[in-house]
Order: sequence, then C-alpha cells, then structure tokens
Amino acid sequence: MANAKQKTLPDFVDEQAEAAFWDEHDSTALLDASEEVDIAFVDARPTKKQISLRLDPTTINQLKQVAGTKGIGYQTLIRMWVMERLAQESP
Repeated sequence: MANAKQKTLPDFVDEQAEAAFWDEHDSTALLDASEEVDIAFVDARPTKKQISLRLDPTTINQLKQVAGTKGIGYQTLIRMWVMERLAQESP
C-alpha cells in the first residue's frame, strides 16, 4: 500500500476518485486523524410474530429495486414502511 504516512482524508471529486484512493491506501494510516462518533444501530431482526404477506411478482420486484437503491433487503424495507406509516397514523 502506498503512502503509509497519510494523516488526513482528502476531499474526493467523485466516487471513482475515492475508489482509486482506497485502492492505494490503508485505512489504518488514518486512524489517528479520525474521531470517535456515537451511533446507535436498530435491531431489525424479527423479535415478534412472523406473518405471511402475499404480493404480486411485479410489486415484489419494485420493492427489491427500491430496497436495492437503499442498500437494504426488501423485507426490511417493508417493515420500515409499515412502522413509519403506523407512527404517522398514531395520535
């Protein structure tokens, strides 16, 4: 890997430039320049009752496409949308 003494992360003009940078650099060289952040992850694993929902193949394909653009599974997307709608409908 090149440039082991890299101290800061450069500004990238596009994803291609960023990909090229990471092809040539090791992220551990930037650990000292990074700062800790607080983050909370939502446990989306099913913890309650499983249900069966029948949808036509076109709808499922559309769900998969939308979910893919968000980087999540389509069933996770369905759960998120249901929970969002329930929150909207709650008094």
